[in-house]
Amino acid sequence: MTSTFLHEDKNVPPDEAEERDAPKCSTCGNQMWMTRVDTQLSDNGTQSKREYECSHCGAKRSVKTSSARITPLASVAVDTET
Repeated sequence: MTSTFLHEDKNVPPDEAEERDAPKCSTCGNQMWMTRVDTQLSDNGTQSKREYECSHCGAKRSVKTSSARITPLASVAVDTET
């Protein structure tokens, strides 16, 4: 999560954060608005699909991203002897 301007220690929820990575419209060049986010979490990683729409000309675009496999915490060696 990002932080607010005046409160560096205060986190901003993802749905209130400004979309800085929104693409420019290929038709008119304006920055597009994000209209939908579908995220799937699994042990094999995260897949996300973001849908954008241009507020000026109505063009639509989808961007898919994925992350690497998540390492389970149980696989991390922990020394329990005292």
